[in-house]
Amino acid sequence: MTTTNQVERSAWSTRPTFTPRQMLTAHQLNAGLDDELRCQRLLNRAVHGYGVVLGLGPVVTDGGELDLDGGCLGLTGGLALDPARPHARLEGGRIGLDDLVGEPPAAAGHYTLRLHYAARPPVADDCCSCADDRSRWFQEGVVFTLRPGCHRVDRRCVVHPPGACVGHEAYLCRRTGARPGDDPSTVPVSADVDWIHAEPGPLCAIGCDDWSYDPEPEVGVPLACVEIVDLADRTADPECEPCLGFGPSFEACRVRPFVYRNPLLYELAKGCDVLLPRVQEISWKDWVDLGWRHRIPWADFAERIVEGLTIRFTKPIQMATIHHASVFVAAVFQDENDYWVSRRVPMEFSAVDREDDTVRGVQLVPDSDWLAAEVTGRRSNLFGGSRFEVTVRGQLLRDTCGRMLDARPLDIAPGERGHDRPGGDFVSAFRVGRREY
Repeated sequence: MTTTNQVERSAWSTRPTFTPRQMLTAHQLNAGLDDELRCQRLLNRAVHGYGVVLGLGPVVTDGGELDLDGGCLGLTGGLALDPARPHARLEGGRIGLDDLVGEPPAAAGHYTLRLHYAARPPVADDCCSCADDRSRWFQEGVVFTLRPGCHRVDRRCVVHPPGACVGHEAYLCRRTGARPGDDPSTVPVSADVDWIHAEPGPLCAIGCDDWSYDPEPEVGVPLACVEIVDLADRTADPECEPCLGFGPSFEACRVRPFVYRNPLLYELAKGCDVLLPRVQEISWKDWVDLGWRHRIPWADFAERIVEGLTIRFTKPIQMATIHHASVFVAAVFQDENDYWVSRRVPMEFSAVDREDDTVRGVQLVPDSDWLAAEVTGRRSNLFGGSRFEVTVRGQLLRDTCGRMLDARPLDIAPGERGHDRPGGDFVSAFRVGRREY
């Protein structure tokens, strides 16, 4: 049975179709170009979002302050994606307060420096047959504004409601708008689902040079939080008028949104953004390299264990986090019932390359009473053969940045993905042979 109800169709893209020997009109060519630009803008919004792709950073001095030349701050060249319009490219240069558009700063304080897409239409002159820089070309550029206040970009993950069990598929479905509407039992719909269809507002003229931009407060890409200060010298005239200008302090990363281009995504996927400390070397690695089946001769073990076992890290570790619960050695041997039992070896810690409250390593020296009883004595639980396990609990260690240990084994390359073990236990084990009388 057929139905007469037809689905209402609407086109989101229309472009002209050209045929051989067709006389093309300006309307047809412009319509095709406008459609391509519209599709490109939608694709940029949907795939990349908006923000700084690369560059556009304030030029700073060796001391970390703004490099102000004649009161103008410098910006490096770069590329940004505008929230509502095509990308904005800047080759780099300097900006003064007189170069800004929109409302000038009214008083000293902190402001957000924003980059805006700007355009200048061609001069309409149908009588001119030539095409100079203004007669037929639509020019695109950038302008800058200052917006009072500086607000941190929220890069946190969305909040999962208490008691909600949101899986991978449910998260994707919800965030991409496949299940719209308010639902307090799951994560919210991503804000860019509605933003993708927003149409840009009209461009407003800047001045007498025919350039125009969108003055809406939410439009534009935040670049940095800058400080506007009063530069007036009141030593001679305390009543002189304020003279506002850029101050030396700024903050870029706190306010600017980022666009994660592919090279950056690969770096993040490899874990290049956060460098965790790792175990760099152990003094008994030659024993481990011999393999688990190999038993260390008792004489070699007895000689080296008296000196202690040394562990070195790739980064300085807070000395307060190295204690008997975070680093320990266990001896495993058979009891009278042939069960393997584990006993912790009493150890004293000796700092390696200590600097203030941090160390680059630690030396584990067995207690003298234990050595006399188990190694140099006449009777020992170890004489019949034993196993030793050295454990470093990564969740308890902290480096100077407060980060815990990446407990990947030594035979795994640092850049190898899939072997990261933040906060895990670094364990190294070897076997010791029987004592020969």
